[in-house]
Amino acid sequence: MSVVVVDEPLQHKLELLTAPVEMRDRQGRLLGRFSPVLSRRQVRLASDNCPYSDDELDAMRNEIGGRMLGEIKQDWVGA
Repeated sequence: MSVVVVDEPLQHKLELLTAPVEMRDRQGRLLGRFSPVLSRRQVRLASDNCPYSDDELDAMRNEIGGRMLGEIKQDWVGA
């Protein structure tokens, strides 16, 4: 694969992108597609939307009790 080195103004514009884009010239002709490499701060994780604190999650993981999967399946069959 060939490599194109961009100048700083274009680099700064490209660093702001968070999704793939089409690159076109002033006449609208497609030049190519650019897929940015997302930084860690741009990547959204499922845990970003978690309403529980780390302590609450640890407490939930350490809870004992509950029912076996087979018991739960029996409730489905019996319903």
